[in-house]
Amino acid sequence: MFDLNDDLKKIKTKVLVMSGISLFIALTQALPQKVAILGLDLSKNETMAGWFVLAVTAYFLINFIILSIIEIIQYYLPTWIGRKTAKTTGNVIGLTEDECFPAHEHEYPDPDAGTTSGEVNDIRRQNQEITYKYKTTFIRVSNLVKLITDFVFPIFFSVISLGLLYCFLKHQ
Repeated sequence: MFDLNDDLKKIKTKVLVMSGISLFIALTQALPQKVAILGLDLSKNETMAGWFVLAVTAYFLINFIILSIIEIIQYYLPTWIGRKTAKTTGNVIGLTEDECFPAHEHEYPDPDAGTTSGEVNDIRRQNQEITYKYKTTFIRVSNLVKLITDFVFPIFFSVISLGLLYCFLKHQ
């Protein structure tokens, strides 16, 4: 299953916090006069604090987007390569690997096919296929939920927060 690395989780937290601050400033239309964390007193130029928050939020958002794209590509790269190479043909006869070794040739490698032990093996094989199908479906749904909650939502929330803050600061 897809899971964020620790660095990306930290950046996601920073993006969400800064986006929340941006959204708060934009909705309340109240700029902070001090940035206590940095020891800055901006009472003479409140708009500067808003631009500072906007810049820091934009930085974390861009950083998060770039690292997220790399993380997603790293996760899905083996699947993409597998799909791209699945139909590779040889240069000698022009056959694919599946055409060289058809599946029906190895369908019943068990010498006691047609016996009760062969039937049990067939049932086990079918159960493994069913289990694989359900597990892969679960993983796909889980990955979709994680992609939405871990990537799409923070980016969407941050873009909206930045847009609202920018509109507010532009009219300041």
